[in-house]
Amino acid sequence: MQKEAISGTGNAAGSGRLPSPGRIEELRHQLGVPVAIVAAVAIWVMPSAAGLSVQGQRALALFAGIFFLYLTEAIPLAVSSLLVVPAAVLMGVAKVSSALEGFGSSSVYLLVGAFILATAMVKTKLAERITYLILSRTGCAPTRITFGVTLSNIVLAFLVPSTAARVAILLPVCLGIIALFSDQGRSKFAVNLLLTLTLTNATIGAGILTATVPNPVTIEFLTRVTGRTVTYGEWLLYGFPPALLMTFITWWLIQVIFKPEAGLALEGADRLIRDNLGAMGKMSSAEWRALSVFLFVILLWATQNFTGLDTTVVCLMGACLLFLPKFGVLNWSDAHQGVSWQIVLVCGGGVSLGEMLMKTGAAKWLATSIFQMLGLKGASTLVVLIVVMLILQYLHFFFVGTTAMTTAILPIIAAMAQNANINPMVLILPAGMIIGGYPLLMFYNTLPNILVYGTGKLQVQDFPKVGVVACAIACAIYTLCAMTYWRWLGLF
Repeated sequence: MQKEAISGTGNAAGSGRLPSPGRIEELRHQLGVPVAIVAAVAIWVMPSAAGLSVQGQRALALFAGIFFLYLTEAIPLAVSSLLVVPAAVLMGVAKVSSALEGFGSSSVYLLVGAFILATAMVKTKLAERITYLILSRTGCAPTRITFGVTLSNIVLAFLVPSTAARVAILLPVCLGIIALFSDQGRSKFAVNLLLTLTLTNATIGAGILTATVPNPVTIEFLTRVTGRTVTYGEWLLYGFPPALLMTFITWWLIQVIFKPEAGLALEGADRLIRDNLGAMGKMSSAEWRALSVFLFVILLWATQNFTGLDTTVVCLMGACLLFLPKFGVLNWSDAHQGVSWQIVLVCGGGVSLGEMLMKTGAAKWLATSIFQMLGLKGASTLVVLIVVMLILQYLHFFFVGTTAMTTAILPIIAAMAQNANINPMVLILPAGMIIGGYPLLMFYNTLPNILVYGTGKLQVQDFPKVGVVACAIACAIYTLCAMTYWRWLGLF
C-alpha cells in the first residue's frame, strides 16, 4: 500500500513552485559526502579541547561525519548507519562487538515486530475497513470529513506503526473525496483535508509507543541512561493525553487557517465512503484472525506491570502468531515487503553511534559546550526544558525524517540532563516526543508530508502556516506536562 501510494503520487509534485527543486536536491547529494569528510577530518585534527579525551574527540569526528550524511542523505540512510560500524572500528572509537550493539537492541526488534503486525492489518484490509467505518459515521460536511480523518489517524496509530503507511492507507480516500468537489485543482478544502491527513497523523504518533519509530528509540536511550524501561502502558499514560490534545488543536488550527469554501456540501463523499465499505462485504476470517492477534498483543502490553513481559517480547510473539499454519494471515514474502529495513538499520546504527558518544564522554563534552554557549549554566529546570524544546522543535527545518534526527540528537540531550543535574527523564522523554510527533514545519520533513505535497494540491508555505503555530503550542504543552502532569504521576 505504501509503495503504491508513493509511486502513484510522487510524479505529481507541484513542479515550478520551488526554485529548481531538482537542482537543490542534486547539490545536496553532491555536497553531502565532501562536507561529511571535511567535518570529520576537521574535528579529528583540531587541538585537544579541555575535558575531551582523545577517544571522545574521535567519536565526535565520527558523529560529525554521520550527522552530515544523515542531514544531506548523500548516500542512503541505511548505508550511512551501516558505515557507523567499520568507521568506528577503523577510527579506534570502539571494537566490533561494541559498534554492533545498537543493531541488536530491543528497539530494533520492536520495530520489526510492529511492522509485521502492521503488514497484517494492511494485507487483510482491516485497517482500511476501520477507516471507512469511522468516515461513514462522521457525516459529509467538510468539517466532519476532516474530523473523521483525524479520528481515523488516531485509531490507525494503534494499529499501524508507520506514519507513511497510515497516510498511504488514507490518501486514496482523501483524493477521492476531493475529486467529488473540485476539478483536481487547488482549493482550501483540498489543502485543509491533506494537511489534516499528514499533520494529525504525526501529532498523535507521539502518544503511542509503537506509532512512530522515534518512540522506541527514545525508550532505548532512556533505558541506557537511567536503567529504567518505560512500558507500552506507561508511554500511553504519559504521552497520549498531550498528543491527543495537540492532535485536536492541530486539526482546529487547520480549520481556522484553511477554512473550506462557503456553501460546500459533499453528499457524494458520503456515498463514496459507504459504497467502498459495502464493497468490502462482511469481515473476512483473515480480518478476524488479524484483529484477534492484535487485541491479544494489546492486552499483554496493557498488563505488563502484572505479567512482567517485555514490550518487545510481546510484540515479536504476536508477529510470530501471524505465520502459524491455518491460523496465520502472512507469509515471509508479505513480511519482507512490509518491514522497512532502512528504518531498522537507521535505528540500529543510530543507537550504536549514540552509545559511543556517551561512553567516550563526547556527548557530555558537547552538552557542556552547548550549555556554556547558551548561558544555561545554573539555569532552572524549567528554563533548560523550554530552551531544549524550542531548539529541538525548529531543528526540524534541517532534517528529512525523524528517525535519524532522534538517534543523532538524543545522546546530546541525555548528556545535557546529566550536565544540568536534571533527571534525564525530564528532558529525554519530551524531547523524543517532540522529535517524533512534530515534523510539521516543511513538506520535506517526513515521507507522509512529501506524499501529500506530491498530489500537486499544496504549496510549500502551507506547511509552516500551520506548523509554526502548532509547534510553538506543542513546546508549551510538553514543557507543562514535564513540570506538572508527569511529576504527579510519579515519572520522576
